[in-house]
Amino acid sequence: MKNINYLALGAWALLALMVLFAVLSYGSKQYQKGYSKGTEEVQRQYQEALAKQQAAINKASQDYEKQKAENEVKQDERQTQVTKIVKVPVYTNVCLDASGVRIINEAISSR
Repeated sequence: MKNINYLALGAWALLALMVLFAVLSYGSKQYQKGYSKGTEEVQRQYQEALAKQQAAINKASQDYEKQKAENEVKQDERQTQVTKIVKVPVYTNVCLDASGVRIINEAISSR
């Protein structure tokens, strides 16, 4: 039977365990780096998408406010013109003059 050198066998086993620990530590650090990098990339993409969506919402809001202002100007113009028509003398056989009928017809056709 051979003589087994337990001291050398223990040293090799310890060395193997140390190498295994070093490899696992390095692998864990690399995994953590990759995970962090991936998380940052997803977060960046999310922020970009959110910024694009917010820009689209802002543009739609501006367009709406512009259209609303234009409609209010048209409404004020109609009200002013109708007020002027009322100041014109009204005859019993004719309700509105020709310009009044034209303004009312335009208001009806714009709807």
